[in-house]
Parts: sequence; structure tokens; C-alpha cells
Amino acid sequence: MRLAGVLLIVLLVAACAEQAAAPKSEEPRLPVEASASVDRAVATTGDVLTFRVSVDHDPAYEVRIPEAGASIEGFRIVDVTREEPVERGGRVVRELLYRLRADLVGSYILPSISVRFRRADAPEGEIDGAVETSEIFVEVESVLPADGSAEDIRGLKPLRPIESGRRLLTAAIALGALLLGALAVWYLRRGRGEDASAPPEPAHEVAFRALDALRGTDFTDPVAVRRFYFRISETVRTYVEGRFGLNATDLTTEEILVGLPAVTELSEVDRGALVEFLRHTDQVKFAEHRPTEAEIERTYEGALAFVEATRPGPEPAAAVEELAA
Repeated sequence: MRLAGVLLIVLLVAACAEQAAAPKSEEPRLPVEASASVDRAVATTGDVLTFRVSVDHDPAYEVRIPEAGASIEGFRIVDVTREEPVERGGRVVRELLYRLRADLVGSYILPSISVRFRRADAPEGEIDGAVETSEIFVEVESVLPADGSAEDIRGLKPLRPIESGRRLLTAAIALGALLLGALAVWYLRRGRGEDASAPPEPAHEVAFRALDALRGTDFTDPVAVRRFYFRISETVRTYVEGRFGLNATDLTTEEILVGLPAVTELSEVDRGALVEFLRHTDQVKFAEHRPTEAEIERTYEGALAFVEATRPGPEPAAAVEELAA
């Protein structure tokens, strides 16, 4: 009897071990899953954060992570990288990385990203659904101690009086530089002739004036709002044509996309912002999309930011004229 009892116990233990070792059935995964993460939730001013948006999906679905630069507030976008798709466990993983710089102390929220998807064999234009990532909270702190005990900051040195001879020499050099600058400007103007026509107005100044005029639109009137979208689209297209030489006023958005890679002066971030702006304005102009108040504000701010970010720097001749004035 004892032997039979021992054998029974051994059999029960073996059965339990076999049941525990048996693989558990995995729950079916969603066809498309999206997530967002940041490499640090607490940063200091000047730090560069990596905001990562990941989509893990079934190969039978078509997915593209949208650009979200216009929705990121409180940070400067240093770089944007769209990683190549990678296959893992029979699924496809896509990632979009934003490198962000924190300049001001405060609490910020990185927005949720809505990712739309469709089956690869679905009719063109049909959307099966969308998934959203969660918002991410980031705290930006000062690099200085809160109690003011920083030891690496030194006060300004006391002012030292300048000897009278050196003061006169400095004044003479400055006056000579001003006279030379004024003479150079006079000579250049004289060489062109007094009746020469003035140079064309810079494209960014034309754009800024047009954008400023659009601020007076009555946004409670749907007709005025649609007219606003036509005009702001025309303003940005005219600026692109005048600034970069791309015939944006006569081309469709898709034709502009084909020519954009040749515009080497545009960074990846600015190119993405322009594409997003053109596609959104096209929705209102041609697809009868009725924008919300937030969308109108983002459209205006996006156009203003694009012109500001891509305007040329001051030229040496302009600097000489300002010095002479």
C-alpha cells in the first residue's frame, strides 16, 4: 500500500509538471497596434529627447505613420527619421522618430498620434479603421539648482575705465568704418544709375504681408473660411516659387511632391511641414472638408512658421546699408 501511494504521488506530480510546462494559448492580437514612448520623462533645458512612434501590424494591412510635427508644442524639432519597416514574428514594425530639444522649463504633453489602416486588398481610398497612441507627459527642469547654490556661474567683471587715448582711437576706427561703408553704398548705387529700378521685394516679405492680411478673415463665415484656405495656399505656393524656384503656383500638390527632392535647401522637417500643409489645404479646397477652429489656427501658424524657418539670412550688402544708415 505504501508503494502504491508513493507511485500515485509521483504520477500526480509528473502530471502537474507536464501541465505547467505546456505552452499557454496566446490571445489573438489586433491587426494593427500603435504605441509611443520617450527616452526620458524628465529632462533639463537643452536636452535632446527621442520621441518614438511605433506601429506593429499584420502584413495584410497597409499602414503609414502620419507626420505630427505641427502638433508637438513646447519643443524644437531637431530631426525626424522614418525607419525602414522590419519583420518580427510574422508581423511588420514601423517606427517614426522625432528628436526634440527642450528650451523652456515647464510641463508638456506629447500628443497622441492617430494611425489609420486598411487592408491591402481593399478598394482605393477605403479605410478600415484607426488606432491612437497614448499621450506622454514630459517635465522639463532647469539645469540650475532650485536653492540657487550653483557654483559654476560667475558674476560679471567690474567695468574698467578706458584711457582717453585709446577711447579716441576706437572712435576714429568706428567713424572710418562708417564712412567706408557709406562710400561703398554710394558707389554701388551710382554704378547702377539713379534711374535703375529697385530690386524685387524678397519673397518672405511678400508672404508675411499676405499672411498678416489674412488675419482679418471672418472665420464664422464658411464661405470666408474656404476663401481663406485658397488664399493661404496661394501665399505659401507663391513663396515657394519665389524662394526656391519651384513652379508651385501652377502645379498640383502631387506634382510639387515630385519636384521637392530637387529643392536641396529644404530640410526634411521643413519638407514634411510643407507636404502636410498642402494636403490639408487641398482637403478644404477640393474635398469640401470643413476645418475646425483648431485646424484653421494650426494652418495659419504652420504657414507662418514655414516661411520664418526657410527665409534667407541677411546678405552682406544689406548689412552694409544698415550700418551706413
